[in-house]
Amino acid sequence: MNAFVVEDDPTLASTLMDAMVAFGITVIGHAGDVPSALAWLDKGLIPDLALIDILLPSGPAYPIVDRLRELPTALVLITGLDCTQIKTPYRDITCLEKPFGMHELLEAITNLVDR
Repeated sequence: MNAFVVEDDPTLASTLMDAMVAFGITVIGHAGDVPSALAWLDKGLIPDLALIDILLPSGPAYPIVDRLRELPTALVLITGLDCTQIKTPYRDITCLEKPFGMHELLEAITNLVDR
């Protein structure tokens, strides 16, 4: 399994990528803003899993989510918001509220993979 991480906080991005490796998941890409994430997706790489921070400095990550929904990619939204504040069309996506523990992240990923 491989993962794409979209997170603007360098410390959290590093923690998430380290967690992926610890879970046996290969991180194939990372972006910290919407344009960089979309440019990465334009390369044609298809991640099995994407962790996406919804609130990025360049704007909400919904365009990234829309692109990834077209692919066979499992999605986990991560946010400093309450998950009920995610736009309605995206509320069916697994959501974790910051701060969350790595156990919660592993559980969310496991639930997606087991579907």
